[in-house]
Amino acid sequence: MKDSLLMLISFFKKPKETGAITISSKYLTNEIIRNIDFKNSRNIIELGPGLGTFTKAILKKANPDAKVVCFEINNKFCNYINKNCADEKLIVINAGAGNIRKKLNKLSIKKVDCIVSGLPFRNFSKAKKEKILAEVKNTLNGNGRFIFFQYTKDISTMLGFYFSNVKKSFVPLNIPPCFVYKCEN
Repeated sequence: MKDSLLMLISFFKKPKETGAITISSKYLTNEIIRNIDFKNSRNIIELGPGLGTFTKAILKKANPDAKVVCFEINNKFCNYINKNCADEKLIVINAGAGNIRKKLNKLSIKKVDCIVSGLPFRNFSKAKKEKILAEVKNTLNGNGRFIFFQYTKDISTMLGFYFSNVKKSFVPLNIPPCFVYKCEN
């Protein structure tokens, strides 16, 4: 099944969970990837990787000794990523973003250098957004980065409560166009 068709079917079945109608464009992928400090990143987390568009790009650039841990609640997407992004650096966990710390403890990962996200924050309650952002902040090391995209600017204000430095860019060549946030402590 084509990537785009699988994404579209998943969106129609569970739009609030899937959050996107198609895979991310190469322009969005490039904007996400250019903000990752691969030289100094040994533990990279991806929340809501979908079909692994960012995952593939991250695995290509990640250090040989890096771990790339993906949290995905859609079991079909987990299976797809395991099949299509096979790499010894990759760990795919079929769990939501509210379980980051608990799952990383089982992997003996204390802190991470970068968290990338495609989660549809607009679809979440305020309490769920706060829980995920707190998990992200508490999981990042002191120099860690949280890089994610959204189709709206709804979350901008909330980010200031969790991160001291928030930068935003716009990617018009994506369906739909979106904003990329780079957040640091």
